[in-house]
Amino acid sequence: MLRTLSYLNLIGTVCYFLVYLQNGNPTIILGLLSTIVYQWLILRSQEQERGAWGIIEGFFAVLSLVFALYMGYSAVLLLISVIEYEYYSWNSMLLIGSGLLLMLALLFHLFLSWREKLVKKDE
Repeated sequence: MLRTLSYLNLIGTVCYFLVYLQNGNPTIILGLLSTIVYQWLILRSQEQERGAWGIIEGFFAVLSLVFALYMGYSAVLLLISVIEYEYYSWNSMLLIGSGLLLMLALLFHLFLSWREKLVKKDE
């Protein structure tokens, strides 16, 4: 489950990057890159059957968490703005939908990987 979610998050991150490429905010780009690195570290940890997190995995997990919360916050603010000005463009709706979906997937993935880390630690 965790491996499949990692692959889906990688695909979602790349798709979000392509959608958001219109406005290359450095915060978004760094967040996307940190998320890609975190997903890669989780996949590598799954392949090597390592349960313990190191400092690097923890650092990128925190960066991914902050980025997911920032994306959700930005999507909600954009949704409020779209409703307020009654301007329902395709680009805005795509950005809101992909942002919320990727935020939920990242938060779910962080929760699952944290839970798996605790289970492996107890063994």
